[in-house]
Amino acid sequence: MAKGLFVVSRDKDNPRDILFNTRNNITELDDEDQLSLRDEIDRTLAVLRILFKDDDENFNYYFSPILSLAQAGLVGDNAAPKVAKRALNELKNEIVAREGGKVKNKYMKELGKKALSLAIPAVIIAIVLDFFTILPSIVVFLFLWSGCMVGVWLSFGVRKTILKFENLAVIEEDRLEPTIRLIFTGLLTTMIGLLLFTEVIKINVGSVSSTDLSSNISVAILIGMICGFSEKALPDKIKEQANKLLG
Repeated sequence: MAKGLFVVSRDKDNPRDILFNTRNNITELDDEDQLSLRDEIDRTLAVLRILFKDDDENFNYYFSPILSLAQAGLVGDNAAPKVAKRALNELKNEIVAREGGKVKNKYMKELGKKALSLAIPAVIIAIVLDFFTILPSIVVFLFLWSGCMVGVWLSFGVRKTILKFENLAVIEEDRLEPTIRLIFTGLLTTMIGLLLFTEVIKINVGSVSSTDLSSNISVAILIGMICGFSEKALPDKIKEQANKLLG
């Protein structure tokens, strides 16, 4: 046990924050455990403020125990920061268990809607062009784009099987919004398609060859889905090919 370095209270001006004022007789903040706990509480509250932006009821449900454990770990003559930090970690695990599924499902629905809004028009245009045998090469790239949209959606579901506490506020580390992510990956996939179409690079897997891209819609969709599914690796692969071409 150690003497607490702080006076901890709810901020009257901002009820969603905690005030950490140092005690009057404290001249040096030399307890790393207490400082670490204070910083971790600040980070936890930052996540909760984003997660429950317009939901005071659920925010307060978690805020009250955080305030209590902050006082237990940072206040008084028998402060227990290590115990409080363990309690905070358990609370964070509870929040992930309660809210993680909701956050993931909500994001997957949003990403899916955006993917459909970008894929369906491309498919319709491709079908019309293909019916009238107009611009067959464009038809291939439209199906490539559509396959990519599906691949990006599948990629998220596979990558984010279990969310961490920090993901509840920022579900993707690169912070890209769903529409921006889809368009960005779609354009990268188009670049891959151009490299395959012009045979700058070639892929042969079983009976499937990238040379079939220009004449086989199924191959175009498959390659698009694979590119979307591998969205995290695409930038490095394209950079690698660019270096080979220019180097």
